[in-house]
Amino acid sequence: MRYEDGSPYTYTPGIGVPQGVQAVNVGWLERQEFPRGEVPTEFVHALAVLCRDNSTNRMRGWQSCTLPHPQGKPPYPVVVNVDGTEITLGSAEIRLLARDGRWLIAPNLVLHYVTAHAYLPPREFIEAVTARRAIPEPPSGMPRF
Repeated sequence: MRYEDGSPYTYTPGIGVPQGVQAVNVGWLERQEFPRGEVPTEFVHALAVLCRDNSTNRMRGWQSCTLPHPQGKPPYPVVVNVDGTEITLGSAEIRLLARDGRWLIAPNLVLHYVTAHAYLPPREFIEAVTARRAIPEPPSGMPRF
């Protein structure tokens, strides 16, 4: 699944995004070109913790990484270790609040894209992750908007 960074979020419209909230995509990559560069170490750690603790909108199964891997076939599913806890990426999203009130929604596979493929997310995403402004998932039994 590929969406341009900053494009309107449409992956699961109406699930967990309240009416009137502007939600945009970040980090929905496939084989096309994408921005690459270095990111701050504290961002990578905060992103890993958010993927471990704040993944939301979970799906059945896992999205595989479709980007080239120099060592051959990409891992499926992608499993990472976050402070001693193994987590599987590719079946959920992380949702963050930008300073302007928009929701920034990324697949949790974004952690793999950053660490394995040097993906450089938009500055506002890096700032929201580093500030750990996660949008919590509604508790079970609560309406998901």
